Amino acid sequence: MSVSLHIGLEIAERSFRFVEIQKQDRQTTILQADILETAHDYASPLLYELPYQRELARDFIRDLATVFLTRGVYAESLSLVLPSMLPLVAMLPFDQHLSASMKQMQLEWDCRTLAGLTTETPQTILSHDLEHAHNTLAMAMPAACVDVLNSTCEHLTLQLLAIDTDHFVMENLVRMLYPYDAEKNFAVLGLSPDHCVAGLYRDKRYLGFRQTSVTYKQHYAAQAVHLLEKLPSFRGLGNPDHIFVYGSAASDDVIESLNGILPGNVIRCVPLADTGISDSIMQSMRTVGEQQFDIAASAALLGLL
Repeated sequence: MSVSLHIGLEIAERSFRFVEIQKQDRQTTILQADILETAHDYASPLLYELPYQRELARDFIRDLATVFLTRGVYAESLSLVLPSMLPLVAMLPFDQHLSASMKQMQLEWDCRTLAGLTTETPQTILSHDLEHAHNTLAMAMPAACVDVLNSTCEHLTLQLLAIDTDHFVMENLVRMLYPYDAEKNFAVLGLSPDHCVAGLYRDKRYLGFRQTSVTYKQHYAAQAVHLLEKLPSFRGLGNPDHIFVYGSAASDDVIESLNGILPGNVIRCVPLADTGISDSIMQSMRTVGEQQFDIAASAALLGLL
């Protein structure tokens, strides 16, 4: 009887959101789900100071250790999720005739310039070429910060399988949870209290990503639609058939407004829909809002799929 366990940990505003999921045969079960307040707001550029501020790093390790050492965690591996506004995420043009090494040099220069980093600051860059376009989607952050996250997990005897952003975690989960709909044209829209993000897919091709700050919360739906319309080819190739929405700001009112404005089918993504959840954990989720755990749960599920 095969049993697998994985942890999804979202570094959120002044808190860690934590979900541990077990997969036994074909049944997935939530073993734990909790929100832990942290000493600092690590979901900010403060995270980049961990390699250089000893006291800050000590607080981070203590907060992270509290999650695992006081809850009887069974899993030995985890995925860390950062807010998409924290790392540099950008669509960058490139010359398709460049060699792989020259393209990497261009990406490093572009990311360093956009992030305002010095030439002495090593970076960790993940990139994804967009089909039928001379653009690359790049995500970059200081390599020293990635090293600290890896070494902290090693100190806690945990295997860090992935460091990703909330939006890309949800996009990947949408493609796995809704494989039939993902064969068509679809968009993924993330709504948080202070920013929204969007990604667009056409016939299994990824056409781009955009993000923006929320300025008028009373017109949230209109701002989200405006963000979608800024995506490359949003109108040119026809409207998406489905718009999958996630995030703590995806209230019923906002989704109802989006359904009234957008021509496609607006769907609230529910990662835990087919997952076994005990009454005690469900009660905790209802207290703080089940949608608060969407991203951490998605990361945990992706680690098992």
